[in-house]
Amino acid sequence: MVRVTGNFTSQSPLHPAARALLIEAFGQGWADPSKIGDDSARTAILRNEAIESIAQNLSLSPSEIEVIGEPRLGQHLAISGLLKTDLVLAHSSVDRRSVFAVGVAHENSGGKTQILSVASNGMISDLDQIGEQSVLALQGANIETGITQDVESVIAAINPTYIALDYSAAPNIPLPNRWDSAIFDATSWQGPAGIGILAIRNSIAWKNPLPNLGIRRTPESSSLPLLLASAVALEEWLKEEASEGKRIAELNQLIRQELSDVNLDITFAGISSDSVGQTIALVAEGCVGEDLVRQLNEIKFVLDSGSACTAAQMQPSHVLAALGMKSEGNLRITLHHGVTEIEVRELIAAITSVVQKSR
Repeated sequence: MVRVTGNFTSQSPLHPAARALLIEAFGQGWADPSKIGDDSARTAILRNEAIESIAQNLSLSPSEIEVIGEPRLGQHLAISGLLKTDLVLAHSSVDRRSVFAVGVAHENSGGKTQILSVASNGMISDLDQIGEQSVLALQGANIETGITQDVESVIAAINPTYIALDYSAAPNIPLPNRWDSAIFDATSWQGPAGIGILAIRNSIAWKNPLPNLGIRRTPESSSLPLLLASAVALEEWLKEEASEGKRIAELNQLIRQELSDVNLDITFAGISSDSVGQTIALVAEGCVGEDLVRQLNEIKFVLDSGSACTAAQMQPSHVLAALGMKSEGNLRITLHHGVTEIEVRELIAAITSVVQKSR
């Protein structure tokens, strides 16, 4: 088997347009835009242009955007900024571990947390109104399975006081009509790591949850060159997604169909029509995910396994457990822009081979 490309992990190379910009950006974007001086004035203009571009491409207002240098802090900022002790925090059983951590901290401070159950298809099934003042933490798409939620229906059914959205897995999903805060991650559009976007629509209710003495809503410690690269990557990625999205969704369905047809006792999380095209989570019965990953790596195919929400990636997945699936033989496939049908068919053959050898 001749490998053309073996990267089917969630990490993707920096978008070529962003990579081409970076050297020049580091040369121009070194000055503090808040200070006086020609260099600072130039960087202030560059920063404003980048934020305006990101806002336009994410259907936001520039005034709603805060740039954060640690995207994984996003869940805490988005949720805790709206959360008070007398508000119930509601989130699903398939949310990220960082959301669970916010819930535990809220309970330790005297608050209440309600974990919403999901059906076997990954959709939130616990849709009764909470009946109390609440903050709903809601994913647009699950980073591990790709399963999307009908956010408008969930919001309408639960009717929370405030809504904190997590769109860090899929920037191309439309925002709902109602929301108060939202987070995005530049890596989801092939931007550089280390840039997150915190969107704050309800600036009256949202308060900076970090210790602070000033009026800043975030630490404002992000890298300007990385922000410039993120803006360029987002614009180019969305242009490509207009044509790539349909093709990648078809490749997603091809993987599901071909691996089902060979009777390997493989179970998929969710269905392709209710998931983003780029992500597939599967479980091969009777196998060990870590062993499958190592065998695939030996033949130059790199995939993910285990939970996508923990630092130790090989830990069992609470997301799959919530769906009623085993996680021992878990593989996670990410289809990046540019992947070809030939590469996908090689991947299918490789997975078929290593699963058969593992039994």
